[in-house]
Amino acid sequence: MSSSLSALLSATFYERGDDHLVELIHQRDTAAHRRLHSLDVAVYDPAGKLLATPPVDPGREVLDLGALVEEIPGVPDRVMVAFDTRYDERIFPYRPHQYAYLHRRGSTAPALYYAVNAVLGGVPDRIGVTTMNNFETYLFRRAPFAERYSVLLGCLSRFAAVEAQVYAHYGRERTSREVRLEPRTHLEVEVPAEHGGERLDRVELKALFRLAAYVVGRRAATGELVLFDHLFTYFK
Repeated sequence: MSSSLSALLSATFYERGDDHLVELIHQRDTAAHRRLHSLDVAVYDPAGKLLATPPVDPGREVLDLGALVEEIPGVPDRVMVAFDTRYDERIFPYRPHQYAYLHRRGSTAPALYYAVNAVLGGVPDRIGVTTMNNFETYLFRRAPFAERYSVLLGCLSRFAAVEAQVYAHYGRERTSREVRLEPRTHLEVEVPAEHGGERLDRVELKALFRLAAYVVGRRAATGELVLFDHLFTYFK
């Protein structure tokens, strides 16, 4: 493949029962005829098993994850979907950002629109990295709008397991949890909405490299999504 091409690796999560549409090509320009050079899609279960690599036309603008995932035999309720794209910078002077529409079928909650999380994998055990060097955070609104919060984490590393730390801030108090993700695995880390009488203010994630990471808010009784957004990197 030509060395002049740039690469983008991103990932999101699909849960059974959602309408979930991903804009593979967000920057539309009729004159430029924007088109990805190549697109490889891979679907993984929580244990990291590769379930399918369905072919997708790199010229396609919108991908229906429900239609794609639910055709896979024996697919679990939640999977991680990775998008490995190659593109020509002369066509995409800015990275071809991917956005998505997400809504639970039949839900009265509003639909969500979010940016698909770019992911940077690596092999830290081979290059001697021993400390957390990627820091991401998410700030919550003062007024609560979800009854149950969590962080969805996915590891796109091919070789190395990743240890990550999830911190939750409540006023002056902070809780922490350490998690380990094997290559291609993903998990959901519950984050209490309250602690010590204080509301959840902020979530932080520290890891060796950038994981697929989303903050999720759900209604406790129905599981309806009212928040699905990626964390933000402030420094490395």
